[in-house]
Amino acid sequence: MTDLIFILVNAAREENIGAAARAIKTMGISQLYLVAPVANHLGERARATAHGSNDILENAKIFHNLSDAIAGIDFVIGSTAKKRNVAETFHPVEDLPQIILDKGTTIKSTAIVFGGEESGLSNEQLAQCHFLSTIPMQRKYPSLNLAQSVMVYATYLSKITLTWKKKTPDLPVEAELPIAREKARQILADVDMQPDNLIYRRIMERLMLLNKDDINLFHSFCKFYLKKYHGRVK
Repeated sequence: MTDLIFILVNAAREENIGAAARAIKTMGISQLYLVAPVANHLGERARATAHGSNDILENAKIFHNLSDAIAGIDFVIGSTAKKRNVAETFHPVEDLPQIILDKGTTIKSTAIVFGGEESGLSNEQLAQCHFLSTIPMQRKYPSLNLAQSVMVYATYLSKITLTWKKKTPDLPVEAELPIAREKARQILADVDMQPDNLIYRRIMERLMLLNKDDINLFHSFCKFYLKKYHGRVK
């Protein structure tokens, strides 16, 4: 099973951090990352709201920027309520458990990233995510606050944490999805398609939807491509 990590960027209220810790713990998720938090995650109000989840707060990892927080994470999902680019698909939160489960052993870690209370994730931060997701709502305002959004995502993702049972031990393997992503970047670079191209963004986004069998098929194609055009297979 992939490790699930919840990342809060620029969280400004202790109560929201504490409530987020409580929400993820009740759903079997233990890893909380905080990026440049404005509020004190170990403050009195954070601890009071966490109510039995202080271990999540105490073990939370702190980062100066999002790039450092997601370094080494195989699958990064940005959450947003705003449609920033018409070319991008915002996948509803209810679809995420199956999308993640379909990845099988091709990923070892998955992060869900949440922006601050005032304006959410910036366009630059969203661009660092591999995949975008949203909570469908009847109207744009009033919207859910940070802690409520975390609770919704944690509840849906409990399909992974609370119902998944390990049948047989898996041998350690190298996560395959990040490798496939790098190979895709190589191919796109070969045809001189730059990251700021909308088609580039869409291709990388659709790559994130591939299941384990699809990823293995893509690897097989890449072996032929790399051997023919680069004289190598990896």
